[in-house]
Amino acid sequence: IIRLVSDSWVGVELTYPVSLAQTRMPEQVATNTDLMDLTPLPTTALQDEKYEKLFSRIETFNPVQTQLFHVLYHTDVPVLLGAPTGSGKTVVGELAILRMKRLHKNGICIYIAPLKSLARERLKEWGKRFGGAPMHWNVLELSGDTHHDRRALERADILVCTPEKWDLISRGWRGNSDGNSDDNKRSFIKRVRLLVIDEIHLLGEDRGAVLEAIVSRTRFISKTLQQQQDPNRSENDPEMVRIVGLSTAVANPLDLADWIGIDTAKTRIGLYNFRPSIRPVPTCVHVQSYPGKHYCPRMATMNKPCFAAIKQHSPDRPSLIFVASRRQTRLTAFDLISFAARDENPKIFLGCDDEYINAITTSIQDEALRHTITFGIGLHHAGLSSGDRDIVERLYLSGEIRVLVATATLAWGVNLPARLVIVKGTEYFDGKLSRYVDYPLTDVLQMIGRAGRPGFDTEGTAVVMCETSKKNFYKKFLYTPFPVESCLRDRLCENLNAEISTGTVNSTLDAVGYLVWTFFARRVKANPSYYGAKSSSQEHVEEFLSSVADETLTKLQGEGCIAIDDTDTVKASTLGRAASKFYLNHRTPKQMQFGLRQCAKMIIAEKPSIASFCKIATLRPLMRSKRLDEVSIAWLLYTLCCTHEFDELPVRHNEEYLNEELSEDLMWGADTSVVLSKDGRAGYVDAEVYANSHTKGFLLLQAYLERAKLPISDYINDSKTVMDSVPRLLAAMQFIASREGLNGSFDVLSQLVRAKQLISARTTLKSNPGTQLAGVNDASFKILMNKLNAQKKGQTNDDKEKQNSLWNLRNLPRNAVSEALKKCRKGTFRAPFQKILNSLYTMPLITLKEGKVYHEIDKV
Repeated sequence: IIRLVSDSWVGVELTYPVSLAQTRMPEQVATNTDLMDLTPLPTTALQDEKYEKLFSRIETFNPVQTQLFHVLYHTDVPVLLGAPTGSGKTVVGELAILRMKRLHKNGICIYIAPLKSLARERLKEWGKRFGGAPMHWNVLELSGDTHHDRRALERADILVCTPEKWDLISRGWRGNSDGNSDDNKRSFIKRVRLLVIDEIHLLGEDRGAVLEAIVSRTRFISKTLQQQQDPNRSENDPEMVRIVGLSTAVANPLDLADWIGIDTAKTRIGLYNFRPSIRPVPTCVHVQSYPGKHYCPRMATMNKPCFAAIKQHSPDRPSLIFVASRRQTRLTAFDLISFAARDENPKIFLGCDDEYINAITTSIQDEALRHTITFGIGLHHAGLSSGDRDIVERLYLSGEIRVLVATATLAWGVNLPARLVIVKGTEYFDGKLSRYVDYPLTDVLQMIGRAGRPGFDTEGTAVVMCETSKKNFYKKFLYTPFPVESCLRDRLCENLNAEISTGTVNSTLDAVGYLVWTFFARRVKANPSYYGAKSSSQEHVEEFLSSVADETLTKLQGEGCIAIDDTDTVKASTLGRAASKFYLNHRTPKQMQFGLRQCAKMIIAEKPSIASFCKIATLRPLMRSKRLDEVSIAWLLYTLCCTHEFDELPVRHNEEYLNEELSEDLMWGADTSVVLSKDGRAGYVDAEVYANSHTKGFLLLQAYLERAKLPISDYINDSKTVMDSVPRLLAAMQFIASREGLNGSFDVLSQLVRAKQLISARTTLKSNPGTQLAGVNDASFKILMNKLNAQKKGQTNDDKEKQNSLWNLRNLPRNAVSEALKKCRKGTFRAPFQKILNSLYTMPLITLKEGKVYHEIDKV
């Protein structure tokens, strides 16, 4: 019984009974691995000259690597390593790769990095070490920013992937599942022999469901292929695909280990869960608290203590300050500069002379960075160009600047050493929830782990600055590992739909069987009350998994993704295959289908008025007006932006006002009301619409097409996020429209093709097609055409107007266009002449010499 009593008022109390019937005490099982006192193993233990050259920068392996060496390099059992940041976990993954390549020369290793920045860093490092002499292996990156053809993937030895990218690709492991030959290009998946997952403890966070799907599918593929090759194989034989999980120390390593295939019931070989205290470089952590209800004023009060901490702990060594936003990077840096100026030593953080740093600032694009870097303070966030980021990283690594203020994503990305790490605030603004939320504890530990990197320092210091009420929490739990729980249920519809589309799940019973493979099933048994199961008994767990499977299948059926017949056979529909093939939310295809049908209705309604002007009946279906083109394309792109794919596009504080101002300058407004209305006026738009993620996405898409100036720098990165998804979503809409078979489907498909053209060329229907050329805008295109027309005598103005088209320009000889470009004034074009010529003459020249139309009258 809990009794609550007021400390201020007499008689104000409450008694509340709490049932402990379902309470489970933690199992008293030793889950930590002791670090053995072993003699460091020399790299000659690899017994291969080529492999030894890969580790030429070290003479011996560190204690953790030494203890794991035999299991990694001389066995094929799965491995789970829990160790603090800076313990050499990357080398552990490399030893597993060397073992795999010794046994399977044609085998492929998949390395899963949690972030694109970490994937790029790993590609950069491994591309040099494994890609060069003596190995000459092909190392490729697969993330949202990179694409490779089938031949490149077939030749790959190591693929560095983000979880989402590998999840999408591995769905096609069976081959042709939906009539699309692209799936047959993924036969290389069957050559995968090693899966290395970095930061596998992120399983318990938002993207953890993707990691869970990857591992569960990998083990299923491995078992299936082994069974096909050798039906008589023993269950105790190693699986075809070895899984190596790299993590920080966790509270429930047995569940994780069992899930990746380690025999936890008997030997536990392959399970290593070291304590946080084994860090090769000791780190001292200070937790400081600051009062203040409001976020921004509290952050401002932390700036002076940041300056004091740098002077005390790292006056002449590198210091790294983590903040929550790009704006905070600028504000923090400016305040540090002012505090240094008050101390009459403004260049205290600069490690080179003024002349050298001033020469470098001329190549920096960001204005704030250009200012702060002259004082020895660098900025690092996603809003910087890649060139600016490279300059900052190089200067920081060389010691020419000693302070780096970065957003928290850097903790997972680039490996930059620091004597001192300051975590300035433990909260960030969540655009989806529209409020400030705490960092996951794993993120805070990752930031702290950047202090005292091996090979750079003998000790490190970390300062965690938090709000007053959270100080005791961080002091108590910072080094107490929490259990990793499953997040699969949040994305179970998408994962189960993918397995149904690929043919892995064909019935309701198969759906339950799929869940048994997951980490989710293991945690339901270990912690039933957390997930809603009655108890941990086998009967109740099976009943719960069955109900979860039924509930998920019902949702998928309601969204039109699957069909279930009377025999409980499950089949994927067009919408389900679209969701799987294009990596969509399971509700998105139905939204797209509705938008496509509405577009078809608009086209059909408009066609009679257009057809009345055409006397040839067979040509009427091909007739379109300019207004119909604009209305239908605007509607299709609006439909695309209203899907669930943009639910998490952040709308930050006060950005609704920026969205309203931006909409006034764009062609279609906030909701297509401008183009849909006959008078071209926007209808009334509720103020809340501008605070909507989908509205912001639609505005950013229009701004991209019109090349409009965005109000603030944050919108540039948001625009990139939107435009990265648009081609995939348009392809999904084409996939659905091509299989609809409704009246008007051909017209809708043709409009989708035109929308793709506009996105690819970054232009609008009203823009001059010549603006597709590199460095050419509307004004400069007219200047170029005037120069060309001036060479022709005897032309009327009408003749010149007709010839002012991209098609006519493409028909001219290259030397004629080159001469006209040279006659134009310097600065007319934003690109070199050669680049303009190349972009012009790489365009296909399509001509139709003769056309015939045949038609027959059906006899009824």
